[in-house]
Amino acid sequence: MRSKPKALPVIIAAVLLLAGSIVGYVQTGNTSKIPVRVLLKNKGGNVIFSHLAHQRDYQLECSQCHHDKKVDGVVSQGDTVKCESCHPASFDEQYVSTHMNAFPDASYCTRCHHQEYQGAKFDHDAHQDYANDCYDCHHDESIEPEPQKCSNCHKKESSGELISMRLAGHEKCKTCHEDMFDAGVSGCQSCHTPVDMTTYKGDYTACNKCHNAEIKDLLPTRTDAFHKECMGCHEEMGAGPSGPKDCNRCHISK
Repeated sequence: MRSKPKALPVIIAAVLLLAGSIVGYVQTGNTSKIPVRVLLKNKGGNVIFSHLAHQRDYQLECSQCHHDKKVDGVVSQGDTVKCESCHPASFDEQYVSTHMNAFPDASYCTRCHHQEYQGAKFDHDAHQDYANDCYDCHHDESIEPEPQKCSNCHKKESSGELISMRLAGHEKCKTCHEDMFDAGVSGCQSCHTPVDMTTYKGDYTACNKCHNAEIKDLLPTRTDAFHKECMGCHEEMGAGPSGPKDCNRCHISK
């Protein structure tokens, strides 16, 4: 009876190791390792954030700090974006013109921007049946002798005392459809058709078109975002700096 070659187990082990190395090499090209530390520049003193310690030692999931989808261990390219992509040092002209290039693709836009809508779905004939007369929607004879198209006077943008077509339509429609306007942005679909945002290539509506608050109150700056995220987590966990007297525990003195 012939004995098995002693070299066979060694050959099999070598083949398995080689295959594992090839797989590891290929996968490495598609992933980026968790950074060990991140330098956060700040006028009040830079902060060295121990990124790897928070993820590995404290067992925090990426989604606890990032708004992106949950990932484990190694982060695939495009799964998370840098905090400053959305939260800049200040909302200046440079940020407005360049922030679009900070994201992997256009699907990220709707994380900050609202859904865009097409023109209103307005059935004029049906409204004639609802209204008492034309002047329920149109101006009376003191402004226009006969009812005409609103866009004949109201243009895309307001000019002087003449408000824009959008504002004019909203103010008039609200007199009957107050429930839709009380619903806020979620009520837009009652009159407008949502745009397919996966193929949308147009401009996004400016925040101040619908919101009266300043943009910094709608989307925190980088400093405000970090303070809220970091200190909020520290307070919740009962560990780490979180009070106004703990600044030097994170910020390096100049």
